[in-house]
Amino acid sequence: MNIGKRIKNIRLSKGMNASQLANKAFISQSYLSDIEAGRTAPSLDKLFTICEALDISLSEFFGDVPELPVDIIRLVENARQLEDEEIKLLSNFIELIVKRSK
Repeated sequence: MNIGKRIKNIRLSKGMNASQLANKAFISQSYLSDIEAGRTAPSLDKLFTICEALDISLSEFFGDVPELPVDIIRLVENARQLEDEEIKLLSNFIELIVKRSK
């Protein structure tokens, strides 16, 4: 498991930018960047703090959760900014595309 990639994917899926996570986890943004890029690994204590900031447990972090492709994570990030009606329209659009591709 790539810990940095996992942190980044969870962060993005929760709609957080690196600065927000770093502040919430009481670490520097450059340290978080190094972790996510795989240049360094966090201690277990720091990983625990990062998981708390992401509102997940260590067992959830290390659980067997499939990694989402970056494109899907970006779609989720963008969808988080939509109003309820826009989300419904997007959902209907995606369902239409899926039906047509079958």
